[in-house]
Amino acid sequence: MKIQIGNKLRANKIFAGDNELPKVLASIGASNLDNDFEEELLKAKIAKKFGADIIIDHTLLPGYNELHKRLLESIDLPLSTIAVYDRAADLNESKKYFTEEEALKGIEEKGKIGVDMLTIHASVRFEDLKYFNSSERIIPCTSRGGVMVLNNMRLTEKDNFYYTHFDDIVSIAKKYSITLSLGAVYRPANIFDALNNNSKYWEELAINSYLAQKAVAQGVSVMIEGIGHCPINLIPEVVKKSKEISKVPYRVLTVATDCALGFDHVSSAIAASTAVGAGADFVTAVSRAEHLGLPNVEDLKEAVISAKVAAHAGYIARTGDLSADQMMAKERSKTGCRGSVQASIIPELTKEELKRHKLTESKKCTMCGKFCALSGGDELK
Repeated sequence: MKIQIGNKLRANKIFAGDNELPKVLASIGASNLDNDFEEELLKAKIAKKFGADIIIDHTLLPGYNELHKRLLESIDLPLSTIAVYDRAADLNESKKYFTEEEALKGIEEKGKIGVDMLTIHASVRFEDLKYFNSSERIIPCTSRGGVMVLNNMRLTEKDNFYYTHFDDIVSIAKKYSITLSLGAVYRPANIFDALNNNSKYWEELAINSYLAQKAVAQGVSVMIEGIGHCPINLIPEVVKKSKEISKVPYRVLTVATDCALGFDHVSSAIAASTAVGAGADFVTAVSRAEHLGLPNVEDLKEAVISAKVAAHAGYIARTGDLSADQMMAKERSKTGCRGSVQASIIPELTKEELKRHKLTESKKCTMCGKFCALSGGDELK
């Protein structure tokens, strides 16, 4: 299935799914009062410069609507936000929970200001409150948004508003052309659980698939969020089976090992390329700070670059499209390691690297010098 992403207020829209190039989502967002919105704006600009397709904001502070307006005004990329994060940002000592009216009003506000995509945590149910006391998983739940919804159910003693009012949410999404991203609360939080205790993921996928088809029936673009921590030998099976069940585009936020602490951008690139090769349509860029703290500008830049490379490698495996790589190879045969800026995954960065290595004219580089195989090969012809 192919979907279109773009609020009705946006002139330019993007397409995803089927054999479209996988889209990379760059995560920004302020979580603490001492965080600076200006830095989040800068992160968004850097993410765009280095190839992100969508900006997803995780802000958990009052003033979120103002930040979202500024992002929409200054960054010409689709903006995605998370419905329950706004509700959590409004809570304080005197306001412990939110209501269904507030949940729906918040989604309507996002449509009015122009947000293009919204993550909805609709798949957790009231009975899941018991799950945390009986789960065999090492880590029952890795989703911050999911825990927020669960806590709200505990306090209100009502089922999940995002599930019980899903038809209303679809109506709002249709009104403003908002794409819905159905959150994976129970994606595995470690590779041991992915291998041994992952039945909850499949139960949730069934719920999200049911909800996704309700959205599709109303002409609303929708995707399902999927696999989290997972060893690469299991990823193809999970992705393919998930897409067969859901029948909508599939998004991953994934790492291949739990032991890459401080280097999760590498672990994620390995997992993401495997997932895209198996059919994933969206990749959420994971930074080296993923399990350490809020990423800075450099962390995000590195995460986006890693995700772009991973998505390209996976796309080759899935489609057999070697056109860009063939162009690079042909140009290298002529000019040496300089290759083709046009064929590179991130041309802006490639130009900077060529300049840094002073590789602008000579066919030889400092790696091989006069023993360059590409240069020496000319003498053998």
